[in-house]
Amino acid sequence: MPRMSMLRRLAVYATVSAGLTTALAAQNNQSRGVLAGAATTLLVDGGNAGNADAETLVHPNGFSQAAPLTFPNSFGAPSLAQVFAMHGNPSGIDVDAFSTGRDDLLINDQGELDVPPISWSVWSFSLRVGSAGKPGSRIAEEANNGAVGSALFSYILPGSNLPSEVVDATERSHSRRDLGIGNGPSTEIDGVDFPMILGRDQGLNTPGLGVAVEPGFIPLISIPETIYFSVTDASKNNVPASWWTTLGGIATPPSGASILCCMRTSFGTPWSPPRVYMPFFELGLGVTEDLDALAIDPVRENVLYSVAGTTRDQFLFYYFGTTDGAAPPATPVTSNGQPVSDKVGKAVIDDVDAVCTLDPVIGSVGTPPPGGDDFGSSCGAPQAGLLGVPEISGSAYRRYENGTIHVDTFMVGWPPTAGVAPGFAAAFLTVGNSLVLLPIGGIKVRNPSNLIAGDPQTETFVLPATMALTNFDCTCRWVALDFGTGEIAEAWPSRLFL
Repeated sequence: MPRMSMLRRLAVYATVSAGLTTALAAQNNQSRGVLAGAATTLLVDGGNAGNADAETLVHPNGFSQAAPLTFPNSFGAPSLAQVFAMHGNPSGIDVDAFSTGRDDLLINDQGELDVPPISWSVWSFSLRVGSAGKPGSRIAEEANNGAVGSALFSYILPGSNLPSEVVDATERSHSRRDLGIGNGPSTEIDGVDFPMILGRDQGLNTPGLGVAVEPGFIPLISIPETIYFSVTDASKNNVPASWWTTLGGIATPPSGASILCCMRTSFGTPWSPPRVYMPFFELGLGVTEDLDALAIDPVRENVLYSVAGTTRDQFLFYYFGTTDGAAPPATPVTSNGQPVSDKVGKAVIDDVDAVCTLDPVIGSVGTPPPGGDDFGSSCGAPQAGLLGVPEISGSAYRRYENGTIHVDTFMVGWPPTAGVAPGFAAAFLTVGNSLVLLPIGGIKVRNPSNLIAGDPQTETFVLPATMALTNFDCTCRWVALDFGTGEIAEAWPSRLFL
């Protein structure tokens, strides 16, 4: 009898241990960080669910597993697929990277990260299928899950004016489930650009998707509006010969390492034919190389890019404000000289496939939000917690849909000691420096069986147009309660300039 009791105990211990292991795995597989739940635009290598390779895919705010949307067939939508259709509809072009030129590259002309004391900056990036990450890194965790090529990661730069716990840290911001894209052996996110959807209509299956713009955001989108892109070296000869002419009218050899662009003078006018914006030799690259990721900041005259393969560093930088001619690409480094490609936690063999950079002074260099800025007025900045260091991911994002301005706030995760178990969650607002908690919505019942790790919770409030882009600021706050143990955990508060 005692022996049977011991066996039963061992069985119970094994069951509990397995449950805790599963719970911890679910905890580790969450999308977290400042960009979790944020709307973004994507290119997927080879397309997604019948979409063409150059089709711009739109993931609206939230964690829906639905397939991403596509911009409508309209002059008003910033879509490369439509640009191609308007200019000969050439076939066989494999787009390799894109950028709207609204990236913020806080790097000095020597290649050192240079984040102003008032600001902060986050990079979003993707990796090729087969990437491994450094042991113990967030990238390695995603590689072990088998979907590293169809995920997005975020990295907050050292020197950012944020709580120290979130700075110099890499998170997985979007999984393939979050984005609604496939997970075939070759499925890869080939391009990412957050600013393309900031301030634009996110309405599901509406003609206004990506076309209608929140009125206050229209001046924040520079005119002429531009889409920069590259094509693969393997498909460069499918590009019409006229596209290999620079904006100055000089013919250049076809190259997968050159940056092309198309422009338009207003939201309602057609896009110009693509032309070469920056030839391969100006970037310090060879004609047969393959530009694989791209972020452009014309205001600071900076370009961040990667090249297919790992012979070169996977983040390369070029300052094109110099008149001394082309220089070898620099490796972006921290103030102590450590390459950013090493800081993010990727392995040497890992190939960066897409990159986008964001900070809260877009369009207004040297001015803190809300002084003319789309990212800082769209994205909540992490703040110190009220209960100590927050233990759960929290974020907040603006959303414009069908003529109405919304704010969506998200919480992902569980009280860490209790693990994945039934519980409750609630969202609150505090206004300015006040700590008076104003409830948003009602009590949320947590679902331990949610297929999306961390059981993301969302609350939304409508932003009156009279408050839009004013000095008014608020902070979105979440708390979670474990039903069985009574443990309470706080999510990272997110401060928004409305």
